[in-house]
Amino acid sequence: MKSVVNRGRSNTSRILIVDDSSEILSVTDAILTSAGYETIAYTDGLIALQIMELLPPDLIILDINMPTIDGYEMTRRIRSNSKWDLTPILLFTALDRSQAALGLECGADDLLGKPIAIEELLGKVSLLLHSRYRQQLRAG
Repeated sequence: MKSVVNRGRSNTSRILIVDDSSEILSVTDAILTSAGYETIAYTDGLIALQIMELLPPDLIILDINMPTIDGYEMTRRIRSNSKWDLTPILLFTALDRSQAALGLECGADDLLGKPIAIEELLGKVSLLLHSRYRQQLRAG
């Protein structure tokens, strides 16, 4: 298990990143931290699910292919908890889009292919967070 908590600017969005690849986890963490986000990074999905209770994320980024619990099952578990209804989920995948589409059926909000393109990652993160805040405002 690897965990990293990096704090960006205060009053910023908290992003949970879960990927079994330490390299991808570190790169993603560095990109998001440099952009000013607070990040929590784990290589173990089951532990990440427990950490969500203590440090609620504003956005969750999951790898699809992980050994203990894959991104599909994590997405299902997150979506089965009403506490996380408005929390966007972005899935990372090296799979082709037709296989990765199952992630959308499980409740993910968007997909991002590997290798990661920095601009695309930051754009999707910004869009998903903006959408989340609009939904929260509507919900009251």
